[in-house]
Amino acid sequence: MTNVLSKQEKILLAGSFLAAAFLLLCSLGDGGIPAAQEGRTAIIVKNMIRSGNWMDMQVPGGILYEKPVGHYWLCLPFAAALHADRVDLTTCATEWAVRLPSALSALLALLGAMLLALRIFGARTAILTVMILSTSSLFLHLGRLAHIDMPLCAAFTWAMFFLYAGYFENMKSNVWIYGFYACLGWGMILKGPLVVILAGLTVLAMMVRLRRWNMIWELRPVSGAALLLLIALPWYVAETIRTEGAFFEEFIMKQNISRFTGVGSTYRDGERMVLWYYIPKTIVGMLPWSLPALAAGVFFFRRLIRLRFSTGPLFLLLWFLTGFVFFSLSALKRGDYLLPVYPALSILTAEVILRGCEKLPPLTRHWVWSLCLLVPVSAAALGLSFSGLLIRFARARLEGKIRHIGRSDANNLLLISSWVNDHMILSIAGCLTALLLIILLGILMQRGRYKSVLLFLYGITFGICAFYVGYLDPVSGNKYRSVKSFTAEARRIIPEGETVGVAGFNTELLYFLDRPYDVAYEADQTHEFLVASDSHADALQKKQPGRWKEVLRTVTNHQYPAVLLRRTEATEQEKDP
Repeated sequence: MTNVLSKQEKILLAGSFLAAAFLLLCSLGDGGIPAAQEGRTAIIVKNMIRSGNWMDMQVPGGILYEKPVGHYWLCLPFAAALHADRVDLTTCATEWAVRLPSALSALLALLGAMLLALRIFGARTAILTVMILSTSSLFLHLGRLAHIDMPLCAAFTWAMFFLYAGYFENMKSNVWIYGFYACLGWGMILKGPLVVILAGLTVLAMMVRLRRWNMIWELRPVSGAALLLLIALPWYVAETIRTEGAFFEEFIMKQNISRFTGVGSTYRDGERMVLWYYIPKTIVGMLPWSLPALAAGVFFFRRLIRLRFSTGPLFLLLWFLTGFVFFSLSALKRGDYLLPVYPALSILTAEVILRGCEKLPPLTRHWVWSLCLLVPVSAAALGLSFSGLLIRFARARLEGKIRHIGRSDANNLLLISSWVNDHMILSIAGCLTALLLIILLGILMQRGRYKSVLLFLYGITFGICAFYVGYLDPVSGNKYRSVKSFTAEARRIIPEGETVGVAGFNTELLYFLDRPYDVAYEADQTHEFLVASDSHADALQKKQPGRWKEVLRTVTNHQYPAVLLRRTEATEQEKDP
C-alpha cells in the first residue's frame, strides 16, 4: 500500500518524532542506574571491556547465564567510546552508555509502528500512533532504562512490519519476508525463543481466522528458518559448549520454561500470579491514552468490530491478543513483559480514537457534575499524602506487612508522596491547574471539537512527560533511587583493591563501588568493610553488637537503602573463644 504524504503530514510526523526523541533523550544520563538490570548491564559491559572477553556475562554473586548476550553487545560500543569501564563518578558516561541502546531502540520501534500504521490505515493514524506510543507511560519508562525489553520490542516490531509487508498486505510472500526471519534471529540473541513463539502464535491465529491452511508454506519457512538459525544458532551453540550446558539449563529451563509453567520455579516462592494481572497493567501502561480509547470503544463497539473483517486491522488485533493471552497464561508475570504488543495496541488505539473524533456526539452540559467528584477526590488524595498515610502504607508494603500491591508500586508511591509533601504549595497549584485543564477539555467536547481535544490532550501529556524526564525523575532519582552519591563517599573511605563484604545484592552499588567484593558473607569473615542493605545492617548489629560501626548510610526514604559498616576491634568473646 502506497501513501503519498502531504507537506503538513510530513511536518507533523517529523515533529512527533522530534518530540519523542526529546522525551527519550532528555536527561538520560541523570539519576544513576538504580534498576537491577541496569547495574547488571553496567557490570557485565565493564568486565567485557577490561577482560577483552565479549562472551563473559557473569556477575559474581548474581544469577549466572540469566540472559543471552545481544543486549550487552548493543551497549558495548557506547561503553567503550565513553570509557564506562573507568567508572568515573564525576561524569554520566555509564548512564548514557547503557541507556542509549534502549532510547535508540524506542525510536526504531516508533518508526516501525508508524510505517505499519501508514500501510494499514493512513497518515493520520500513523501520526497519532507516534504521539500515543511515545507518551504512553510504560513505553516511555522502558525507553529510558537499560533493560532488554525495549531492544526486544524494536526487533519484534520490525519483524511484524516485515511479516505484514512481506506477506499479509497482499497475501503473497515477497522478498521482504526475509526481514521477518532476520529480525526474529536477532530477537533470539536478545532474549531467546520468546520472539519466535509470539510471532508463531500470530501467524497461527491468522491462519485459523482466515482458514488459509497453506499459509505456513507460503511464508517460505525453509529458507526463512535457515536465515534465522544462521543468525542465532552459532552463538547459542558456542555458549552452550563454553558453559558445558549450564547456560541451557539456567536460561532455557529455569528462566523460560520453569517461570512460564511455574513448575520448579523459586522466583517469588513459586507463587502463581492471577490470570487477570495484565488487564489493569495494560490500562495503566497505556495511560493517558487508554482512557479515551476505552470511551470511544464503548460508544462505537459495533462499528469498530468491523475492523476484524479486513486483513490489516485483524493482523494488529491478533498480534495484541495472542501476546496478551500468552503472557496472561504464564505463572510469572511482569508489566514489562507485555511491551512487544504495545505497538499493535497503539496503532489500534490511534484508529479507535480517530473514529471516535469523527462520530462521537457533542458532550452534554451534564459533564460539569463530574467536577463534583473530581474536586473532593483530588482534595482527599492530597490530604492522604500530607497526613503521611500514603507514606506509612508504602513502607508497610516494603516491610512485607501488605502484599496486595507490587514492591515497585510501593516504591513509586513512597517517592511521589514524599515529593508532594516536600512541595506542598506546588502540588496544590498543580492540582488546581489540572482541574482548570479538565474544564477546558470539557468545554471543547461540549462543542464537539474532538480533534482539538486530541491535540490539547497530547500537548498536556507531552508537557507532563517533559517535566517528569527533565526535572522530577533526575532530581528524585539522584536523591531517592540511585546510590551513586553514596558510593562516591564510600570509595573515599574504602582503599582501592580492598575486598568488601556484601549483604543484600545491589548491582548499581557494586558497579559504582568498583572494589573486589564477597557476596557470600558469613558472620566470621574477616573483611574490614561491609556494604549492606539497611535491614541486613540493622539485623547484623543486633546480632553482633559492638562488632560493626556504621560509617555511612543513604538518605531517609531511599528506595534502595544501603549502609557501609566498618569492622571494629574483636570483642572479648572473640578474643577468648
